[in-house]
Amino acid sequence: MCGIAGILNENPDRPVSGELLAAMCRTISHRGPDDEGFFVQGNIGLGMRRLSVIDLHTGKQPQKNEDGTCHIVFNGEIYNYPELRKTCEAKGHHFATHSDTETILHLFEDMGADCVQPLNGMFAFAIHNAQDNSVLLARDRLGIKPLYYASTGNSFVFASEIKALLVHPDISRDIDPIALDQYLTYKYIPAPRTIFKQIRKLPPGHLLTWKDGRFRTAPYWKLSFQPAQHRPEQEISEDLLERLKKSVQLQMISDVPLGALLSGGIDSSLIVALMSQLSDRPVKTFSIGFEERSYNELQHARTIAKKFNTEHHEQIVRPDVADLFERLVTHFDEPFADSSAIPTYLVSRHAREHVTVALSGTGADELFAGYERYWAIPLYRAYGHLPGPLRSALHTTFRHLPAGHKKRGLVTRAQKFLDTASANPIERHQQVLTLFSRTEREALYTGAVPDELDDPLTERFHASDADSDLNRLLDVDTGTLLAEDYLTKDDRMSMAASLELRVPFLDHTLVEFAASLPPGLKLRGLTTKYILKKSASDLLPKNILRRPKHGFEIPVASWLANELRGHVQDLILSPQALSRGLFTSKSLETLVQTHSSGHSNLSRQLWALMALELWFRTSST
Repeated sequence: MCGIAGILNENPDRPVSGELLAAMCRTISHRGPDDEGFFVQGNIGLGMRRLSVIDLHTGKQPQKNEDGTCHIVFNGEIYNYPELRKTCEAKGHHFATHSDTETILHLFEDMGADCVQPLNGMFAFAIHNAQDNSVLLARDRLGIKPLYYASTGNSFVFASEIKALLVHPDISRDIDPIALDQYLTYKYIPAPRTIFKQIRKLPPGHLLTWKDGRFRTAPYWKLSFQPAQHRPEQEISEDLLERLKKSVQLQMISDVPLGALLSGGIDSSLIVALMSQLSDRPVKTFSIGFEERSYNELQHARTIAKKFNTEHHEQIVRPDVADLFERLVTHFDEPFADSSAIPTYLVSRHAREHVTVALSGTGADELFAGYERYWAIPLYRAYGHLPGPLRSALHTTFRHLPAGHKKRGLVTRAQKFLDTASANPIERHQQVLTLFSRTEREALYTGAVPDELDDPLTERFHASDADSDLNRLLDVDTGTLLAEDYLTKDDRMSMAASLELRVPFLDHTLVEFAASLPPGLKLRGLTTKYILKKSASDLLPKNILRRPKHGFEIPVASWLANELRGHVQDLILSPQALSRGLFTSKSLETLVQTHSSGHSNLSRQLWALMALELWFRTSST
């Protein structure tokens, strides 16, 4: 695992500054605290910071091919590299290292840009080909590893994080107003935009080729939801478990200590169960809990740790959230409002005290319909059969009930359900996920809401080849929320702790298999992740299998109304915040008062506004 960066000057006679490249890499030293390396040749410069995981002694980067005509910097892990290495050796390639990095380079020699096709793993890399002075950038299929780029007019620059690009003196910090509006809509900024006009994300499953000062991007992979041939349910269940076991086995490859993040939910518990089968020693597991009872799931993690005899490590944390919030905002480099970044960082930091690599259960919910919002499909169908007066009475009743600050408050969930009753599937989905609706943003802004030039959720929904509403929504969530929110959070927070986090559920062959399954095997009535639970039924205790979905969350609603109320005022309603002229003071005051009163749970909205203001305060440093 590493951080990479590069400078490609458009003028072939303009040499790259080694000092500037080194300065870019220093900003991402947390991604690679063990080593650094650089390749500078004329107008081309590649740099990296390394977290040593595979081939500790000879795996340094950048790496070159046999005749020195190609050089690579690489962030990630290729899990099937031993098999690919044998293929390359059979074709006459000679290896100078034992690393997965060199395997990609030799594949590039043989296949060009198609070298990504046989790769199984998480990756972002850059390869310079001296024969035509071109550079190939690639990002993995699901977007597990990040890659940003910008064109200045004189140079093309890229890096694993935005902060490295901002070191370059020609990069503008002008804000993209559409990106800001998307942030307030989704709590993250969808690819390819970033908060900065000049900087872009390379989308998941895409290549970027640069040559002669010009670049172009193109997809190399698209997830298909076309149904597979019909098979008996039991056969599919067994096949799923075997595929997941193979993925876990591949991702356990490591030359450094390895463990697992264990929440006690189905996904992480199943990963630990399979790791235990594959390991000849107790698996190291890591969990955190909070003092607030409804947010403390340690008892479930202990159940799994005991059953599989793991070497279990746990912490009950009561962090200084205000201080931690401020420190972690800087790792995202742009506004990002997923409050679960805090527990993700805390458990990553806890795990890093014992291991360098950890496996997690991220991704299962998007593959197998693990969220309650997917209940909308059968529930709205049933709701539509109720008499009109009864539907109207329910809506009126729940509108006037106080929502409170509970983690899974019935009133809040009922209000969201009833508010979206008349919408179509993608509109309902958007309304559940949205922070501020267009109407709410119109009331919030001092100026006009930017024209909605792109709507990634709707675009993904209509571009999907799925033949059911559920699979279309899973396609949407895999391509947007998973990539742009959950995987971004996992990457930044684990890397902030210098921990490599791996995600066995997102082996792309397993993702493709899950996509081909009929919707009834994912959501059966109101049973989420039906087929996954069936696959795990002989491995996990029944009380774990029957547990309702719990997100990896903090008690943010209560904290904002109580302990952090002063911090809310300082960040959202301070003269410094209001002087930016973005939002009306009246709308902000109403939001704060409504949440504090307990009438509505607006913790997501307030957290997003706090993160935005804090980003403004730190973005100039």
